[in-house]
Amino acid sequence: MCPFINILGFNISAYALCIFIGIGIGTIVAISRNKINYQQKDDIFNAILYGIIGLMIGGKILYLAINFKELLQYLKSFNENLQNLLAMMQGGFVFYSGLIGSIIAIYLYCKRYKINFWNLIDTITPSIPLAHAFGRLGCFCAGCCYGKPYPSPIGMMFNNSNVAPHGITLFPVQLLEATLNLILFIILIIYGRKKRKNGNMICFYLVAYSIIRFILEYFRYDELRGIMFGISTSQWISILIVVVVGLNFIIKHLKNRYRI
Repeated sequence: MCPFINILGFNISAYALCIFIGIGIGTIVAISRNKINYQQKDDIFNAILYGIIGLMIGGKILYLAINFKELLQYLKSFNENLQNLLAMMQGGFVFYSGLIGSIIAIYLYCKRYKINFWNLIDTITPSIPLAHAFGRLGCFCAGCCYGKPYPSPIGMMFNNSNVAPHGITLFPVQLLEATLNLILFIILIIYGRKKRKNGNMICFYLVAYSIIRFILEYFRYDELRGIMFGISTSQWISILIVVVVGLNFIIKHLKNRYRI
């Protein structure tokens, strides 16, 4: 819709600006929750910095893996496809692998400085869907992560995007996901007003978002993200997350019940 925003004569990527704003507001929210889980503000801020690095690395790795064939083609004819290669390296991120990379990075930070990981990640958790909502607004501005053809008054047409097809009315799946992320953020804030058992917040978020994402994938039209057996990469990851969190819950319940 509007890939770039002109600020003081400079064209700034709307996608990058939305992500920057989302992370900034998310950081403020996370720090404001420090008293609930008895966390130091510096630890929250530093963990988020680690998480951002993990987000960037993780998000790029899966994107390159999904588009590995194209990457190899560009590398084979490096000089001819230099622009395409640079575009692939600069753009294109997969949220799920970025989320996993972020969680791993925060875990490494906690391990290094001997901080309770579950306590800290629960403090940060509500900020994840909040920042993600702003990220999806950025996707909408850039025209990426677009929806299926949808000839309806609520459909959107992208004419300035380098990603979305032009002249076709598409379902605004980015705006729907942004809205659902904001609702999930509100639910987590309400649920997390008092101290919960360590790990409950992040597990609740992971299951809730996995269900949301699995359904939303049926409204997506950008099949470059990877399809296997009729199910997208993100749907497979959603299934895996729900199974892992579910098994973890069952194992903990059995241990507490039978004192294993």
